[in-house]
Amino acid sequence: AQAAWVKPFGSRSRADVAPSRVFSMAHGNVSDLAFLGVLAIVIQWLAFPDTLFQDVGPFKPQFEEKTKDLEAVIKLGAGILLTIGMAFSGVSWNPINGKMGGFAGLITIGVTGFHSLRADGYAFVLKPFYVYLAVLLVGSIHISFFGANPLVKKLDADTKNNHGNFSDKICLGLLVCAGAAAFYPDHLFMDLGLLKAQLAATSPDLAFMVKFVACLLFMWAMILSGVKWNPINGKMAGLGGFICAGTTSYGTWKADGGVFVPRVFYVYATLIFLSALHIFAFPSNPVPPKSQDSQARKKA
Repeated sequence: AQAAWVKPFGSRSRADVAPSRVFSMAHGNVSDLAFLGVLAIVIQWLAFPDTLFQDVGPFKPQFEEKTKDLEAVIKLGAGILLTIGMAFSGVSWNPINGKMGGFAGLITIGVTGFHSLRADGYAFVLKPFYVYLAVLLVGSIHISFFGANPLVKKLDADTKNNHGNFSDKICLGLLVCAGAAAFYPDHLFMDLGLLKAQLAATSPDLAFMVKFVACLLFMWAMILSGVKWNPINGKMAGLGGFICAGTTSYGTWKADGGVFVPRVFYVYATLIFLSALHIFAFPSNPVPPKSQDSQARKKA
């Protein structure tokens, strides 16, 4: 005999079918607040870089001496921050896809905070970078632990596995660059085969900023690998990557008097451009389907 709770397929009502979770857009939550904070940092670095070298209200100067090398690294950092910030806002974060990027963000905050504290003799001096790290902390915690969207696999079982595709290949290249900048920054001050030295002379401020950029490269690499990119969620971060690659390449070219001289920053720019191109124009996954309930809600 048929169990009482079993109904023939044709006799099922909509009430008998468990509604799928709604695939909501990222906008309007904490990730957007993190994006706005990152955007404010980028605007400050690009439009008002002098504020990093002077007292601003209760904040002491972050850096002491302005140099062309330091300015170039600051602009590179601004571009990578913009890419990460736009990913904060553009991706619908779920309990899994933010784990890698969030973990890298927490490492970035810890490493940078430690070096900032050490630079001041392990005494807390209020400087802008502590505010920047607070903004990254908000974004990193949100995407790590508070992703409110359902897993993509639950919405579409045919979604491909992230790992092994083009984004992972670019991720590996970014990890190599990040590791080299973090653990062997001297390579930026020397010729490497066809590549000419990127930077001229080191300083405590420049060394600090190079470490921060290394951490940002690591963070972007982890976000790139951890998210299942589709034709929608990569548009904002892709645009940020294009801007970063373009401004970095142009700044390097302009610093050499409008002549192309092979340097490491062109390698960074190429990898960031390829990552942006992949997620913007050639993502590996389709847009996840929306539930019938969410579609009905739109029609109502």
